[in-house]
Amino acid sequence: MCPSKNLKRMTLTALNFLQNPSRPVERSTVNVTRCQQVWFRCVILPGEKMASNAISDITDEFLVCQVCLEDFRQPKVLPCLHTFCKPCLDRLLATEPVGKLDCPTCRQDVPLPENGVQGLKSNFLVGKLRDILQQQPKGETSEAREDGVPCTVCEAGNSAQFYCVECPDYLCQTCKDMHRRFKVSKDHKTVTIQDLQSGQAAAELRGRETSKCEDHQELNKFYCDTCHRVICLHCVVTAHKDHQYVEIEKAAEREGAKIKEKQATVKNTADLHEKWIQDLQSVKDEWSSQVQRSEEQIRKQVKSIIGAAKKVGNDRIAQLRAMNAAREKQMEAAMEAAEMDLASAKSCVQFTDNVLEYGSPAELMSVAGELTERLDQTADEKKADKAEMTKDFVNLTVEPSTYNVEQEVSKLVGEITKTAIQMLSSPPTLTTQVRHNMAIGKGDGGLKRIKVVGENRFGQFQGLTSLAVTAEGDIVATGHGNSRLQFLGKDGSFKKKVNLRFKPLSVAALTNGELLVTGDGHRIHVLDKQGRESRVIQVPGAEETGRTTRGVAVDGLGRIIVTIGRQVFKLSPGGDVMMRIGGEDQGQQYFGSSLRVAVNSRNQIIVSDWCNNKMMMFDSSGRHLFTCGSLGSGPGQLCSPQCVITDSEDDIIVSDCNNNRVSLFSRDGTFIRHVLTKSEHSLCCPMGLAVSYDGHLIVSDYNTITFFM
Repeated sequence: MCPSKNLKRMTLTALNFLQNPSRPVERSTVNVTRCQQVWFRCVILPGEKMASNAISDITDEFLVCQVCLEDFRQPKVLPCLHTFCKPCLDRLLATEPVGKLDCPTCRQDVPLPENGVQGLKSNFLVGKLRDILQQQPKGETSEAREDGVPCTVCEAGNSAQFYCVECPDYLCQTCKDMHRRFKVSKDHKTVTIQDLQSGQAAAELRGRETSKCEDHQELNKFYCDTCHRVICLHCVVTAHKDHQYVEIEKAAEREGAKIKEKQATVKNTADLHEKWIQDLQSVKDEWSSQVQRSEEQIRKQVKSIIGAAKKVGNDRIAQLRAMNAAREKQMEAAMEAAEMDLASAKSCVQFTDNVLEYGSPAELMSVAGELTERLDQTADEKKADKAEMTKDFVNLTVEPSTYNVEQEVSKLVGEITKTAIQMLSSPPTLTTQVRHNMAIGKGDGGLKRIKVVGENRFGQFQGLTSLAVTAEGDIVATGHGNSRLQFLGKDGSFKKKVNLRFKPLSVAALTNGELLVTGDGHRIHVLDKQGRESRVIQVPGAEETGRTTRGVAVDGLGRIIVTIGRQVFKLSPGGDVMMRIGGEDQGQQYFGSSLRVAVNSRNQIIVSDWCNNKMMMFDSSGRHLFTCGSLGSGPGQLCSPQCVITDSEDDIIVSDCNNNRVSLFSRDGTFIRHVLTKSEHSLCCPMGLAVSYDGHLIVSDYNTITFFM
């Protein structure tokens, strides 16, 4: 890369970081400190040929509000470090509930001060960049400025020899002298054009203070440790006179040291992410050639199998034809002998007819002995030979193989195996499902009832089919009987209800606060943390049009697992079908019509089958791993299982509804124990299950929610 292009790239990267530090930067760029140095050099050097192009890109990329797509007006920086125009934020706030605002970029909640958007911090860095860009002479190419930069104050067209850091303005000698005479500008810092172009004035430009007090419009020169805000001299002697404050330089030095320490940690984290991406890219690049090699092996093996099959087929056909030729010769000989016997029999019959009809008694008696002997001989002739000959008559058929041809050919072709890849670095943690640290299987002590919420009659709760715990720790219950979601606090206190237009069946909570709700045809409703519907995911391809979405869960990669009738679907976060388990053509993966699902930390899928009284586990690709449970009331048996969840050790917890208990199975399907029963815990037809952050096992029946510890 040529130096000018490299410099421009580093310039844009530095400005990107300075305006928006949370935005990812190009992995091959240099560190931020070096980028800042390059930025100050390239932005303020009007004599460089690359400056005009860099300035144009900077204006478009970094000084435009991403809401109105215009230059920033009163830029305000949010706590998430994204910057927007104050008028744009005011308009967004007007459409939201009072006091609530989401960042248009990252969608994080923005806590507003008492005076609203006005109280957010101004992004003075954006203003400084804009001022520096605006002071560049317009309509002049770098070649035209080589002989001198025109003065931006007077109209005489004199060449500028100085630059005022405070204003900022390019000044000729006359204007510079006048600048010194005015009281308001006599203390302004000015530098020569030569220092500006050589980069020696970078420190002065970087130190140019643009932060002004919003109350007094004076420079902020102090920092109030009591209020944690920058203040001007007037603030010191008025509203902050009894507060602890220091000079802004000392405060900046103190906080800068802390920030640099944290920055070092973030840089290390960025290096780990970079290395991880490199590892992933290396594996991805290898996959393409690996798949190509595997395809060639499969085709080669299939071609070999086809060749062998053709050879065996030709051999069998040749054998069949040879055996048929011998059989035909045998048949021809038998037919020839039969024709001769037929002629002899017919001749005997005709002679006998003639003697009996036309012969005299004397003539009859003269041949009677020979005639009788001939008739007897013809009637018994070659019966033994015929019986012996028929023993050699055979039918030629092909007996089909008793083997499953497709399975045997599959074995010959070979299996596609999966082996773990030894990565050089570890992946960053990604969790899109709310998980908990409770391990139900630890210890032998029984669980005790802590609290019951609701009434054991037709009241506040109706048909509590499912439970979930949100990222904030709240409990969400699906009220199928009254078409609503009920929100409870960590202690079980009622917080709010959200009425729905359908009867919900299951709910899953994500770490970003969203909820996935099933029960409406082949749709999954996505609700935000306030319970408002944000979007609807349509599940295509279900065989049973009359069934509705029921069980729902989300794996560690954000993929949605949902059931419809006898099928389990895996969807991408956007709603595209990635995999289907079950259905009429799935053999051993045949399910009943009412399924619930859970996903463990390995992204394995656990299916609870209400109709068939069993649970089945599949890996992330849909391969069946094991089946556990059978109809009954004994240990490890189930009767109409409902909700299924996993604990922190991937052990499986299932609500055994008609056995009035909650059972625990190991991650490989081995029965461990009954953790809740009717006799010990007064459990009756449990349906929903959840584990809270503070270690409570939460169980719902039709009308109540019970906390166990």
